[in-house]
Amino acid sequence: MQIRQFNIAKTQHLILLILMLIFFPLLGMAQAALKKGEQIPDIVLQNIYNYPKKSFDLDKIRGKLIIFDFWSPSCISCLKSFPKIDSLQRLFADEVTIVLVNKESLDSTRRFFETRKFLFRPEIPFATSDVTINKLFPNRANPAYAWIDGEGKFHQMTNELTAASIRRFIAGNKVNLEDYRERRKYLTSLFDREYESSVISYSYLSKAIPGVNLNGSIGKNGLSFHNYDLMNLYREAFGEQGKYDFSKKWNIVLDVNDTQRFISPKEEELAHDWKRKNLYNYALLLPENMAEERFIMMRSDLKRYLGFDARVEKKLISSVILVTVGNTDKLKSKKTGPSNFRMSDIRTIQIDSVRRLINRPFKTFSNILGSWVALRLEKPFVDETGYSGNIDIELNGNAVDSFNLGKIRAQLKQYGLDLIEQKRPIDVLVIREKGVVKE
Repeated sequence: MQIRQFNIAKTQHLILLILMLIFFPLLGMAQAALKKGEQIPDIVLQNIYNYPKKSFDLDKIRGKLIIFDFWSPSCISCLKSFPKIDSLQRLFADEVTIVLVNKESLDSTRRFFETRKFLFRPEIPFATSDVTINKLFPNRANPAYAWIDGEGKFHQMTNELTAASIRRFIAGNKVNLEDYRERRKYLTSLFDREYESSVISYSYLSKAIPGVNLNGSIGKNGLSFHNYDLMNLYREAFGEQGKYDFSKKWNIVLDVNDTQRFISPKEEELAHDWKRKNLYNYALLLPENMAEERFIMMRSDLKRYLGFDARVEKKLISSVILVTVGNTDKLKSKKTGPSNFRMSDIRTIQIDSVRRLINRPFKTFSNILGSWVALRLEKPFVDETGYSGNIDIELNGNAVDSFNLGKIRAQLKQYGLDLIEQKRPIDVLVIREKGVVKE
């Protein structure tokens, strides 16, 4: 009896071993990342959201370009791209099928959209709970796009998607986008690594190099900026790592002949080519005793390398001014409790009808209000109230989210405050080319 049981157990182990030998290689093949030109396996995607059917058979859409758009709920740039992806699908409805791919479950994805009223949901199928597609097309970060041609063959992986690139693909031409999975070089500088550690001080400005990431680990002795346009190089040089803010369109002025060197075209088709020609790498390393001078040196380098004279000047700019217009006693804090003084956006789950700031410094209120003015009205904000101390204030949620200036002003007046528009002297970064004078 014991011998028979031993033989049965031995047979079962042998069968299990044979099955493992047969199926494990197949599983490995199914999960291996596809190489260029390889055929995508026949896949029926399950757990489909935002689609009439619960599954999506890729084999039934052969003949069309398939683009897998990898996204995640935590990827803000992915969420902001949804309207563009929707437009591209509508534009190329007969030639292209876009499928949004995420790892979250079907229920989780559904709740994500149902609870975010400000988030645009594209009319595109979502492949949720995905493991298979992510293993076939592994990516380092989202968004990422996998291109599958009409024969079901993997073409390439990109981290951009444009109408121009889709047109080129459909016409049989090379997609003019960098391949996301091409091997990249990660360098700390453009110096030979064998001698890099011996360099005491340097600075250089180079054009951006395709396939090369210059993530310089310079520390407090220097600066390193990779793939920056000229406008942002000057902003970094004068912003001094957040000490000053020249990121707004009103506080930077171009007195130059050719503004196209500084400003990317709005048309997406042109913007990609513009970046290829107008992005730079800048690096600076100084001896430790000169570390405090690194931004001064950067500004000097930019002037020497590029020939532009850049400086901060005061200019009269139309601004939004916060003023007192009456009794402000109502502002004085008398309460305790939570605050929800924020503007709703694509990440917002609960949209509150009233936005409260309770027992918080007036400066906090002023800073938040100023950020809303900059975001929605695109104008400088100046606080001329002279008010200090902790406050309580409540504003209507719809007025905040729409940032209707009339409604905001009406509510502020209840607290003895108002917003007026007048010109004020504002610090402006002026980039000037010799012989060019603009008003």
